[in-house]
Amino acid sequence: MHSLEAGQLNRLLRDLELTASAAIRRGAPLADQYLWLVTRVRCTDAREDPVFQQRLARYIGLRGKLRACKPQLFDVLETLKALPAPSFDDALLKVSELTGQVEKSVASSLLSLLDPEQPTIDRDLRELLPRYGFPALAEAPAFDECVAWHRQLVVLFEQVIRSPRWPAISSYLDGGLPAATGAVLTEARKLNLHLTHARRVVALMPTLQSVASVRAPAGLPTRAPAEPTAPRATVRLHLCR
Repeated sequence: MHSLEAGQLNRLLRDLELTASAAIRRGAPLADQYLWLVTRVRCTDAREDPVFQQRLARYIGLRGKLRACKPQLFDVLETLKALPAPSFDDALLKVSELTGQVEKSVASSLLSLLDPEQPTIDRDLRELLPRYGFPALAEAPAFDECVAWHRQLVVLFEQVIRSPRWPAISSYLDGGLPAATGAVLTEARKLNLHLTHARRVVALMPTLQSVASVRAPAGLPTRAPAEPTAPRATVRLHLCR
């Protein structure tokens, strides 16, 4: 199982603090979609309710092969609901069987509706976390690789939420949500929402890696910094208007 080292965790928590307000503004509509679904998923037959089907398809972003087999996907959701404690392995296997591809995003989204403590895998989250030393996940991973990565993600979520700095971050997120929404969302859902919508903000922030620490590839000569040269006296620079 993977957890971040102290320095990596501190960098992640710092960035979460700095991006909380901007991220929650981006994520509030998604939180509303999630709450609408999660409050109805257990009492609604997804195979028979067209309104629920439409809202679910919009939330999980159905496209490609999955769009063509929506009825089977609703069957999968009902099958998962019948399990005493559905796991990510269950959801990933059943959804991936519909297309022959590892459907990590849709499978984790369905599971999070049935178990709000489970994280959701999406592109933004996958691109953000390696910045802090978390393992990268390929766009098209093997099944077992994806299952192992999801388990590592669960450990990371637990590590962040247990941090003494998380309650303050959570309160920032609550401040950007309607009171009823913040009261219902689990801490894992808030963190997932935050990570998903913080990537573009964090991408604009400088990294802590020093330029001097970047080494030239083996076999290539290192170039010494160029000596500063004095400007030529005969050259004048003019501003273009």
